[in-house]
Amino acid sequence: METLSAEFEFAVSNVTIHGEKQQRAKAAHTEVRELLEADRQLRDWGIDTILIGSYARLTARFPGKDVDVFLRFKNLSVRHDPARIYEQVKRVLVAHYGLKDQDSGGRVTEQARSLKIDFEDSGVPEELAFSVDAVPAVPWREHWGIPNRNRDRWDEEDRRWVKTSPVEFADRTKTLATAASTPAVGNRSAYRPTVRLLRQVRHVHLGENRPGGLYTEIAAYYAWSDGRVTGSSWAELLAGSLGAVADEFDLAGTDGMLDPVLGTQLKPALYRDQWGSGAAKFRELAGLAKEALDADRCQAAKLWRDILGTNDRGQVLPLPDGCDANGFAIAGIAAVEAVGSNQPRGFA
Repeated sequence: METLSAEFEFAVSNVTIHGEKQQRAKAAHTEVRELLEADRQLRDWGIDTILIGSYARLTARFPGKDVDVFLRFKNLSVRHDPARIYEQVKRVLVAHYGLKDQDSGGRVTEQARSLKIDFEDSGVPEELAFSVDAVPAVPWREHWGIPNRNRDRWDEEDRRWVKTSPVEFADRTKTLATAASTPAVGNRSAYRPTVRLLRQVRHVHLGENRPGGLYTEIAAYYAWSDGRVTGSSWAELLAGSLGAVADEFDLAGTDGMLDPVLGTQLKPALYRDQWGSGAAKFRELAGLAKEALDADRCQAAKLWRDILGTNDRGQVLPLPDGCDANGFAIAGIAAVEAVGSNQPRGFA
């Protein structure tokens, strides 16, 4: 079995946010959170901010364009008006960063239920740019409510908030990633790095089509939680995960996919053909991954490079020494060319 251990270590690093990008993102979301937590009105409402999303779960793939911050207003409830809360958050952010497209140098954009702050400094490479999304939330029993995407519902008391629990999902992700039963590569827990690889594969082969990255991660979460993915190398675990995600997407085409915390159908709901096309693509990629495991070193590298594609750092999986991009051994090609050459040979 060819697992390309050294090359996959590079691939895992290439899809991981680290270095200057990680430092800039941390500084930015800390800045936004401290700004909001310093406002008197928001403090009176019990604001308590926390990082959520794939950044918080450590499953974000490079380049990681979106950093999500959850604004928990602990002194409020689903009885309160999301419009008023939203406007107060907007007031603080626009006063500091300006409103994009209206103020010179403005960086705040209103979204359906959040506010986006761009961090795109001039002179900084594009791959280091990102945005922070600030999402207001109020307590909903043991969970949280966030504003309905449809603002026409904000006047309807029973529909203006949507139940969610991203902090609990982050906690469950950590529990799975650190469990003794979770597969590891060497002495490193393999769950989160494999999810980042899966997100990279999904991005390359599905692009803007659904299922998206979060749904892919949730599919992997179910498969890994059930112990359906095994192996001791990145190649084995990614191959198994591709097939397991395909299985989950197939099931979701009939039964939908449940939120791993709430147990309710994920929203937005997808059409059967969206689940089906996602399942078919992941099934195809799982087949290629199986071929790679059974192939020689150079051909395996070509197959995995086709699966993993590129990101802002270039080709995710590097070529092994002695292999070309077409899956052939460089020394072997030279030998064939020499034996089969029709060119006249001179004498020394």
